[in-house]
Amino acid sequence: MLATSSRRLSESTLQDPTLDAEWIMAHVLQVSRLRLGFLSDREISSSESKAISTMLDRRISREPLQYVLGSVTFANLDLKVDSRALIPRPETEQFLEIITESIKEPPSRIIDLGTGSGALALSLAQSFPKAEVLAVDRCESALSLAQENMERNGLTNRIQLLQGDWFADLEGTFDLIVSNPPYLDETEWFACEPEIRDFEPRQALVADSPSDSSGDLKQILVAATSRIRPRGTLALETGEGHHKALSELANSQGFARCRGFSDLRGLPRFFFAWAPD
Repeated sequence: MLATSSRRLSESTLQDPTLDAEWIMAHVLQVSRLRLGFLSDREISSSESKAISTMLDRRISREPLQYVLGSVTFANLDLKVDSRALIPRPETEQFLEIITESIKEPPSRIIDLGTGSGALALSLAQSFPKAEVLAVDRCESALSLAQENMERNGLTNRIQLLQGDWFADLEGTFDLIVSNPPYLDETEWFACEPEIRDFEPRQALVADSPSDSSGDLKQILVAATSRIRPRGTLALETGEGHHKALSELANSQGFARCRGFSDLRGLPRFFFAWAPD
C-alpha cells in the first residue's frame, strides 16, 4: 500500500511524495511513521484504504500536508490546523525560542497580535504560567480555531481571546508584545507555492497596504510605544527586507534599542525592540 500511495503522489509535482505518503498512511493507521516498515503484513481495511485514498487526492491537489493530516506539532503543543489560519512554521518556532531566551524577567502581561491558530499565545502561556495572556485576531474563524487549540492543550483558562484590529479597543499596557503579522506584497503572494496561495488565508499573509509590505509591522510598532511597559519587549516576525526601516522607525519612536535576528536559513526574519526604563 505504501509503494502504491507513493507512486500516486509521485505522478504529481510534489517535492517529496514518499515522505508525504508515509505521513498519510501513519496517520490513518494510527502508528508512528517510523513503524510503517514493521506493518508490511498488516491487512488494511476497506475504510482505512478509502481514508488513505481521500487524503492522497487532497495532497495531489496541493493542499498542504498539515491541513490533510489536520494537526501539527509546535513546541510542546499539539495544534489543530485547517484553512481558518496559517500553518505554524519552523521559523515561528524559532521566533518563540528567541523570545523566551531573551526575556530576563518573566512578563506579567503578554499580548499576541494576529494569533491565528494560537500557536504563539499558547506556547507563551506555557512558558510563563503566571502571566496574563491576551490573543487578538480580526478573523472570527481564526479565533474559533485558537479556542479549539486552547481546549485541546488544556489551556482554556489561561488565555483571553479577543476579536479586533491590533490594539483597537484594548486597554492597558504589556510587558511582552508579539506578532507575526501579514508582511507579503502582491508579487510575493503570487510567487508562493500552490500550497500557500491556494489554501492558506490570504489576509494572514498579505499586508493591508499594497504599496508597503511592512505597513502592518510599522503600524504595530508605532502603536506599541503607548502600550509597552518600561523595559518591555516588542517581538515581530518580519519579511526579509524590513529590518532597516523598522530600526529607523523604532529609534524615532523612542525605543531604547532594537535588534534583528536571522532564521535558520540565515535570513533576517525577526525584529525585537525594547522600551526604555
